[in-house]
Amino acid sequence: MGSNPGESFVMRKLVAVAVAWQALLAGWPGVGLAQETESPRASPAVELPPRGDELPTKQVQPATEGGTQCAESRDCATRLGYGNVCTDGRCEPYLDRTDITDLFRRVPRGRTEPRPFVLYPSIIPAIGYNPALGFLIGIVSKAGMLLGDPADTTMSNASLLVLLTTKKQLVIQLGSTILTARNEWAFIGDWRFLLYNQDTYGLSTGTPLTSTSFSISGWGSTTPIDGAQPMKFDLLRIHQVAMRRVWGNLYVGAGYSLDRYFGIVDESLDLTAPSPVITSHYAYSTYYGFNPSEYTVSGVTLNAMYDSRDSTINAYRGIYAQLALGGFPTWLGSSQGSTMVGVDFRAYLGLSDAVPRNVLAFWLLAGGVTSGVRPYLTLPSVGWDAAGTTGRGYIQGRFRGPAEVYAEAEWRFRITDNGLFGGAVFANAATFTRPAFSYSTLDEPAVTLFQYVKPAGGIGARIMMSKESRTNLRVDFAVGVDSFAIYLGAGEVF
Repeated sequence: MGSNPGESFVMRKLVAVAVAWQALLAGWPGVGLAQETESPRASPAVELPPRGDELPTKQVQPATEGGTQCAESRDCATRLGYGNVCTDGRCEPYLDRTDITDLFRRVPRGRTEPRPFVLYPSIIPAIGYNPALGFLIGIVSKAGMLLGDPADTTMSNASLLVLLTTKKQLVIQLGSTILTARNEWAFIGDWRFLLYNQDTYGLSTGTPLTSTSFSISGWGSTTPIDGAQPMKFDLLRIHQVAMRRVWGNLYVGAGYSLDRYFGIVDESLDLTAPSPVITSHYAYSTYYGFNPSEYTVSGVTLNAMYDSRDSTINAYRGIYAQLALGGFPTWLGSSQGSTMVGVDFRAYLGLSDAVPRNVLAFWLLAGGVTSGVRPYLTLPSVGWDAAGTTGRGYIQGRFRGPAEVYAEAEWRFRITDNGLFGGAVFANAATFTRPAFSYSTLDEPAVTLFQYVKPAGGIGARIMMSKESRTNLRVDFAVGVDSFAIYLGAGEVF
């Protein structure tokens, strides 16, 4: 019998959808799950999607209607900047030919430039199972929209994660970068509500204090804890910053920051045992005078930022640098007063004028407490940065301390000529501090930056979800020291 053209088309599309779905599920059994191999207690971590806390300048548009004449893409990159390519003798901004929505169309869309006030969403369903989380269901999404003329306004973006598990976990996170017309104002937010449980491992990238036994007057010797220390907690986070463009690519502004932790339970803590079990969180909290069951950090920030990148979601070129100074006094609701400083530097080096997606990206993150004391769970930690993406190779919260330095390099590249599939190779390293600790028979010196460094690295796959906003679905496989992790997210890591 002869084949029916309509049936043949449907079959081709069903096969394409099946292939795409298998790519979506490549990172299961969970959304951004990471599992330590050094301890059976190590639980997976949900990788929260980037909140879009960076602000670029506008994307380069063709210099004239119809584009500038060219012989090769190098001409366009020289005249108009990296990211512009030669197409049919004319310079145009690079745009992948195919994204995942084209798989559902009889005729794929042609070249479509981003338009003002049009929503470009990317939504990823999250369904899976993990012994530490139970069954989980939710969505990971990222959307872009231009709020002004594309010639002088950069696309705004918002990220949303909603996740519910049978282990009574609820994760709701909304991150946003809202850019008004002509990039005059930027409103950057990180809002989260978590009913959560997660393992912690003590402070610093060295050996935790609780890994050895020590004597406490009247209690006897403690029981050593080697490995994970499971905790339950709830979190309300409101981080909001407003910045004004003052000159060129320079922005300055201020913000408000609230982290309210409550319902905290140290599941390993046992003060009534013959050899008491003292967790790192409990020891730190009682030593510095915090209530181990709840605490708050509330304050204001001053922010300065330089950004010459061409995209908030997936940069091909440029430099991003931000300095943040924060003050968290008790009269604004903080459990104890403290100040912090943070530096975030990123650079993007294009490798191919003809394929601007081939990029070397570099990231340096440093910061810490400059005065006072902050509660344990609010200290800098891998996977708990503003974008929620540091430390690929380790579970969220694996390393923590009053100060940190984190560095990462990533090679991003296109695999298929139509741009649907891409890849990444990355490596990172982290170092965290620990203050000196002296109590009863325990007298431990401080751990300093770079005294212990934890490296990690891996590879990743990319599927173009929205070519107009450059939003990729990413699935990353990473290894660290005695650990392995899988991550699923929308948009590039940084």
